[in-house]
Amino acid sequence: MKIFKLHIKNMLCDRCIYVVRQILSQFNVVRVKIELGQVSFLSGNELILPLLEKKLNEFNLQIIHTKDEKTTEAIKLEVKRYLDELEFEDKTEKFSAYLGRRLSRNYYNLSKLFSRVEKVTIEAYLIRQRIERVKRLLREDQLTLNDIADRLHYTNVQHLSGQFRKVTGFSVREFKKIQRTEHPHRSLMEVLNEIHTKGYVHAFDVRDNKILVAGQSKSITHVNVKEVYRFDESPSSLGQHAIYTIEDNKGTKGYLICQH
Repeated sequence: MKIFKLHIKNMLCDRCIYVVRQILSQFNVVRVKIELGQVSFLSGNELILPLLEKKLNEFNLQIIHTKDEKTTEAIKLEVKRYLDELEFEDKTEKFSAYLGRRLSRNYYNLSKLFSRVEKVTIEAYLIRQRIERVKRLLREDQLTLNDIADRLHYTNVQHLSGQFRKVTGFSVREFKKIQRTEHPHRSLMEVLNEIHTKGYVHAFDVRDNKILVAGQSKSITHVNVKEVYRFDESPSSLGQHAIYTIEDNKGTKGYLICQH
């Protein structure tokens, strides 16, 4: 039988693979191959695509329809792989050479396309993602700043610190102080995974002052509502959110995401 392949935007981590796998299981899609950025399954399941796309959108995952978007997501995946090699395999190849080799394309053309689609240069995107790794290592609090600079191949601590302030608006010292006094930074995906494991699996909408089960006209009443988390994601991620868990008097458990 023919294999049907979907390319998915923002599917850039192992947590994303887990979420996509759970979504596909809800639609009883079988014989699935899931990789970063794409899903393959047997043809015949295309009828579920509108419902699948709506469900993916709830997690800021989007089905890619254009060739330029596919190339852009391929570049993002290569940024991740490049930083993985930089951090864990101690490889120091220049990124422009790495990307051109990996995608067998001219770097200048890739850079122009990426800037047009994402409204940011590849270089700026790479810097942001590198700083996200610095932030992760700072939160883990296992390495000194010198160690982090060495691990991510910054020229020196001053180089790391200057880039960190430029991207985040905070010095490293200020960032560490914030981490000690506020909630540890968690991604939207991490929070959703956690509440899913507690049985809050239904996505809810609010319409005309009623809480509705997403995709249905059925409203629920007599609910217990609790704010689970409120946070700001990085500029390359999802924006400011509040997440609420909701349970009605019949035991229906779900969540509501409010974006501000």
